[in-house]
Amino acid sequence: MRLLYLDYGPQSGVTASITAALAAGGAEVLRASPPEGFLYQLRPGLPLPIPNLRPAVIRGVAEAFLAHGRSWKTYYLHTRYAFDRLSARAGESIRRVRPDAVLQAGVLFSPGLRPEVPYHLYLDHTWAIAERYAPAPGIPPPAPPDPAWRAREQAVYGGAAAIFTMSEAVRASLLDDYRVEPGRVVVVGAGPNVEPAPADLGLAREPAILFVGKTFVAKGGPTLLDAFDLVRRDHPSARLHLVTSSAPAALPPGATFHGLLGKERLARLYATSAVLALPTLREAFGLVLLEAMAFALPVVASRIEAIPEIVPEGEAGLLVPPGDPAALARAISALLGDPDRARRMGDAGRARVLARYGWARAAAKMLEVLRPARSPSPDSRAG
Repeated sequence: MRLLYLDYGPQSGVTASITAALAAGGAEVLRASPPEGFLYQLRPGLPLPIPNLRPAVIRGVAEAFLAHGRSWKTYYLHTRYAFDRLSARAGESIRRVRPDAVLQAGVLFSPGLRPEVPYHLYLDHTWAIAERYAPAPGIPPPAPPDPAWRAREQAVYGGAAAIFTMSEAVRASLLDDYRVEPGRVVVVGAGPNVEPAPADLGLAREPAILFVGKTFVAKGGPTLLDAFDLVRRDHPSARLHLVTSSAPAALPPGATFHGLLGKERLARLYATSAVLALPTLREAFGLVLLEAMAFALPVVASRIEAIPEIVPEGEAGLLVPPGDPAALARAISALLGDPDRARRMGDAGRARVLARYGWARAAAKMLEVLRPARSPSPDSRAG
């Protein structure tokens, strides 16, 4: 089948992973990204993106600023104008490719202003979930309600042949917040983007805490630094590895800022650390949890959104309230102080990933639905 995947960017590796898995499953996969070049454009010879000064983009920036003020960059694509503009671009891609079916990531736009091809969605989140976020210092405010934008989102859900979700949490939002029929929602999960080689399993683990998150504040980095000071009182030799885009210049003793790492160096940290700490304040899904669990690394994470279904409490790790350094420190110290328990949790987490998650498994579930929905070819319609 000829499948067009509409995305809104790399999505922390999701786009590359799921399209590769669908292709490995036998689909001819083509990609289009309607938002590409809408705010920035790349020019040959220039290493960085530069502002795109076309009239449509200037209006898009103005609309985002009027709607979201200082948070306009965060919610740049969450305006009625951007939704309609990107929907038109998506429709152009569909008419150019003429696929049998469309698989779209998220609902930042519709697959055409008036979708002409059967389409399916792949979601890690909904706008309704984002609207319920509690304000937190240092990160953008919760998504503001916008009935007109929400109506567009609702219409896309209503027209989809099926909706694939990464988690039960998103499925529950679709059913409760958007009244989507249960039979059209299929939980397919996701997979780790960094996986262990055989040599990575069974390496000696150091008394080290690993944090992996591109956005330091939103992923709970400040909470972890406070907790680490408490952990070091009971475990003076403990170390903290921070894999993130930015971190405070003044870090406590024992903490190391690595920046963003490639897969090989990150795999080494997954394989040799004692615990992954993700005290995140926002988490649409949590691919790093699957990565850590694939390496048999026990997890301490926030009890929010989809995390409790990924990391069963007391089985593959420990869950704590977000923004609670004392609770986080107690959970980390408990695992550092009991290596046998930590090992059992790590083994349980790896078994859970192997049994329930993976990009090939997610793609296979999608293809079970996508193939029966395949439209007749133009030649067969002509006959």
